[in-house]
Amino acid sequence: MSNLLNPATFEFFATYLLAGYVIIIVRSRFVSTQRPATSDVLVEAVIFSLINQLLFRFLLWLAPARWEEVLGTQTLFFTQVLLLPGILGALFGYNLSKGWNEAFWRRLSLPIARPSQRAYDFAFSEDREVGFVIVTFGDGSQVFGLFGEHSLAASDAEHGDIYLERIYDVSEDGQWQETTPPRSALMSLKDMKSIEFLTNEDSND
Repeated sequence: MSNLLNPATFEFFATYLLAGYVIIIVRSRFVSTQRPATSDVLVEAVIFSLINQLLFRFLLWLAPARWEEVLGTQTLFFTQVLLLPGILGALFGYNLSKGWNEAFWRRLSLPIARPSQRAYDFAFSEDREVGFVIVTFGDGSQVFGLFGEHSLAASDAEHGDIYLERIYDVSEDGQWQETTPPRSALMSLKDMKSIEFLTNEDSND
């Protein structure tokens, strides 16, 4: 065990494993996903670490020779395993959230625009716009509400639920009116049959 903790070994794992984990952690802030198997995470971390290492070496090659002396060994090391991976993670995450260059990521066997394993996770991803929803339960009853900035949806296998910040009554002619007094609702996914998302045109109607 003591051999694994010496400086040379630590630097190796930080360079070729930790850097990849930093990229994965930062990227996860931009895309909805479930935790993959440990073996998959290790492979992905190594691949990202290698990409990070190649880019770091390229940047060093472009930089003036004196930069290493000015910045110092420690600064360069933390730039290599923390700063640069953080920037790459943000770029990869933003790229995935926009669905750009999907063919490129597929060739690398890396996650693409919809990395979540459940359609539910993708539907309630971070870029979900504020809008009205109709929640239908197995018994046919419905709840009309607003999924807004203060709403939340969680798809945990045992405790999945959805919180709607505003609840509405719908008249026979289809007009939505906020309940009196105003109400919000927390509902379990267990008995839900479907969730409909209304477009802006539907809302205006």
